[in-house]
Amino acid sequence: MTTETGAVVHQTEPGRKTKSLSEGVAHEVPSTRPFEGFSYLKKEWVDQEDNIESVTLSLVFGHMNRPPDWHNMQSFTMMPEWGTAPLKRSWVLRIPTHFEGDERYLFHYFFQIRYTDGSDKVSDNFTQLIMPREIEYIDHSAACTHVRLHWSLDSWAYPQDTELEADGIEWGSEFSVSHSPYRHGDRLYERGRAARINQLPMPRVFRATIWGPHKEVINYCFNLVMVDQAGNLHQKWDNNGGENFKLTI
Repeated sequence: MTTETGAVVHQTEPGRKTKSLSEGVAHEVPSTRPFEGFSYLKKEWVDQEDNIESVTLSLVFGHMNRPPDWHNMQSFTMMPEWGTAPLKRSWVLRIPTHFEGDERYLFHYFFQIRYTDGSDKVSDNFTQLIMPREIEYIDHSAACTHVRLHWSLDSWAYPQDTELEADGIEWGSEFSVSHSPYRHGDRLYERGRAARINQLPMPRVFRATIWGPHKEVINYCFNLVMVDQAGNLHQKWDNNGGENFKLTI
């Protein structure tokens, strides 16, 4: 767990909770969480031979303890990063937060190398466990209206942003950050969210869940956004004194 400058990180178990009905029967229902979208993962290939024409990344997602179903395979031609020596090729792919209802799932992939003489070869198959990680930010200042996680796998290989929601604001409600992407610059929305945030008890806890490969290191920091009475946004960074934060999924 990381606690520097208000940042707290927890590993979550599968996000489900039990609802008991009057008949005494227990039903499993999905918990409601902020951020149900995608994470972005960058895969790289470094040429170790001459005369490589292209490299294809092929992948499939699958359930735990089951073999991959390659009938659902997706394939992408990796993009050369010209100027690198040896030549590096990369592809950024979206990994979902859930696979067919499961929060933990397997990511299977392999590379196919094609040569200028028309021949090709295929790499070994690789498998990574994709799992969730909960991020908390505790605001003791009473100033934050938005808290955004700025993060990346693999030493900032592909930075991305995830909005955290404050405990006490229902995800999807009128002033939830679920509306932020569609109401950017809307002063009425920002003033309303600030007023709703000010009703919450102190300290205020913001949280979200991100997904990534097990044992991968995440680099991250927080973008803290304040809203004045006119609805204007002001921001600052909590980046561990310029060192940023790290955690392992």
